[in-house]
Amino acid sequence: MIARQLKYWLDEVAKYPQIIHILGLRQTGKTTLMDAFRQNYPGALNYQFYDLVTLRRYESRPEQWVLDVEAEFAKRGLDEILHVFVDEIQKIPALFQGLQGLYEKHKGRIKFWIWGSSARPIKRQRAETLAGRSFSKVLWPLSQSEILGANSIVPVLFDPDKLEKSLNFQEPRDYATSLSSWLQKTMLPEPNLQSDITLSQELLQSYQATYLENEIRRENLVQDIGLFDRFLALAASENTFIASYAAKAKVLGVSPHTIKTYYGILEDTFVCQSLPPYSKSLRVQISKSPKIYFSDAGLARFVAGERGLPDNNTAAFGILLEGFVINEIFKQIEYHSLPWKLSYLRTKAGMEIDLIISRGKEKIAAEIKATRKITPEDYQSILSLMQMDPDVKYGIVFSRQSAPFKIAPNIYNFPIWNL
Repeated sequence: MIARQLKYWLDEVAKYPQIIHILGLRQTGKTTLMDAFRQNYPGALNYQFYDLVTLRRYESRPEQWVLDVEAEFAKRGLDEILHVFVDEIQKIPALFQGLQGLYEKHKGRIKFWIWGSSARPIKRQRAETLAGRSFSKVLWPLSQSEILGANSIVPVLFDPDKLEKSLNFQEPRDYATSLSSWLQKTMLPEPNLQSDITLSQELLQSYQATYLENEIRRENLVQDIGLFDRFLALAASENTFIASYAAKAKVLGVSPHTIKTYYGILEDTFVCQSLPPYSKSLRVQISKSPKIYFSDAGLARFVAGERGLPDNNTAAFGILLEGFVINEIFKQIEYHSLPWKLSYLRTKAGMEIDLIISRGKEKIAAEIKATRKITPEDYQSILSLMQMDPDVKYGIVFSRQSAPFKIAPNIYNFPIWNL
């Protein structure tokens, strides 16, 4: 089984009394992770509400769940902490109220670990009843470092000296083949681990249907599920693009407000993340709409109806790789609790920076290139921004070039297998 990075955070927060809440896209491995983590606590209670018998026992009488937890707690010694694991808690919304009461009554003596696959209701209930009482993290699809069994070097991006010493400039064996596989099968655990690409695609087709049924139709998030499905395919086809509400509205025959609402649903259900425009005034006209990134570049390509991969030397492959790199950086920021802000820059004159990483006033300008040989043209925009904004101290080119590290004054190469 692939070791998940989030386990280290779970180990750390186990010593705190707060409720631990795991969020994330469907089928990212939340139950698998928590079942493995639960083995650290042999006497823990385990409630799996995807099990029909367990669900039927408590859905009509949620107060019985509170009584059962209380009864088990009463059996424990004075110094013993009762750990309670609850999967698919959103299936019985009243349990959140019971959870709140148990937490307040036995704070520090009962430790709750909760998660579920339906994103919107569980986020809503958390906001209403668990505010200030819980710590939460998002479990994203598999990260590259998890699959490779290596440490990501993303956390040391702001330290060029340490970065140079930590980077591996030797491309891992069969990395190109692995990358192609990840981009086709996605980084979702189940399809990713299949040896048969046909089976992976069947699983992804089922995944898309399940998402529409369970996240959208059952939650009554939209009136026309067919329209939303068409929007989903259109949005996926423009993964990594600047959001254009008006253009999509015209294609689908709806209002721009409806398109903006649909994008909000994708973000709420962890299908997409938005990258805001760089906010600092540069005395130039810049795009003010966010760029949209599906949480998995391969999944976006599949939902858009694309199969196979574009040639490595095409713009289409560059766009696909951009999505992959951004996804990996998002994951590492989450898992390492990095207080960074991400944005992008595009001016009306056509200058573009794929990614600006901010840590307070310190900033890194980054370009993402599919090339195996970086040229000055690949980082010209970074040099221009450094002249315009003194807070941008240096730049990074994420690429498939294996060497060298320093490619120009204050411009560095970061081979993507180190993400």
